[in-house]
Amino acid sequence: MAIKAKLGRYIAIFCSLALLLFCSTVACRPEPPEIVIFGATPSEINPGQSTNLKWGIRDATSVTIDQGIGEVSASGSVEVSPSKTIAYTLTATNAGGTVSKSVVVYVNPPPAPPADTAPPVIKKVSASSESDTSAVISWTTNEPSSSHVDYGTTVEYGLTATSDELTDAHSINLSGLEPDTAYHYRVKSKDEAGNEASSADNTFFTAQEKSPYSVELLSLEWGRRSADLSFGSGIWPIEGEKYLFVKGTLRNTSNAILRTVICSMNCWKDDTLVKYEVYVHHGPALPGYVFDFDIQTSDDPTVNNVTVDFADSQGRDIEVTEK
Repeated sequence: MAIKAKLGRYIAIFCSLALLLFCSTVACRPEPPEIVIFGATPSEINPGQSTNLKWGIRDATSVTIDQGIGEVSASGSVEVSPSKTIAYTLTATNAGGTVSKSVVVYVNPPPAPPADTAPPVIKKVSASSESDTSAVISWTTNEPSSSHVDYGTTVEYGLTATSDELTDAHSINLSGLEPDTAYHYRVKSKDEAGNEASSADNTFFTAQEKSPYSVELLSLEWGRRSADLSFGSGIWPIEGEKYLFVKGTLRNTSNAILRTVICSMNCWKDDTLVKYEVYVHHGPALPGYVFDFDIQTSDDPTVNNVTVDFADSQGRDIEVTEK
């Protein structure tokens, strides 16, 4: 019994000592830091605006804020400009532990752009005749838009050609046209928002149908001469006057008889047509046949170049090759 009583006393003493040690340890451990304040003013902003983060911490040995701000003092503030809604978290630490708090800064979405109600602006409308049966219509717009051409031989049009590709440089090919014909046309363009613009009425002429005949120009000469020299077709010469002339030799390279050749003498001052004269050569000129032409007109001292064109009896341009 004496041994048991002694053992009981020892156990009681040990438990008392252990309890005393635990209480002493707990009593010496510091309290964790206290986050007195952490907030954002204002907490809601628009894109491009700023807000102020402000904080105050007690009993912290280390204070950090995430989102790239890093370590900060126990109290302070910083201006931030987030581009989207984001949470900032403050973390405070000491020997007693770690505490944290987060604040959310709300960034409002950008306002929707105003509705596009302006139609494209159409400029530089033009037409070029590519051949006697085709043409190209071109224009520009100030924004990408579709391409639409109404065309026909009257202002009622009746024919269309379109492209849905959005572009600011427009070009539409027209084919299957009648030779030597006047066409009316207008252009339209519609932007991505559905706004459409239309041009005024315009006209173009297709080229004259090409002649089935062809000739080879074997020689060509132009100059000035007096009336007392030999003269060719054109105006009747007056003695003492000077005349412009053009003469040459042609070969019929067609596979058909060339019965009539209309020779047009064009007198130029630089790029300006000053005057012209017409001579009609009557055939028949069999395939391979060689014949001459000689045309003259009264002199104009400003003329510095003379050219000649050839057409068949229907006024269609004859294809000319030079030897």
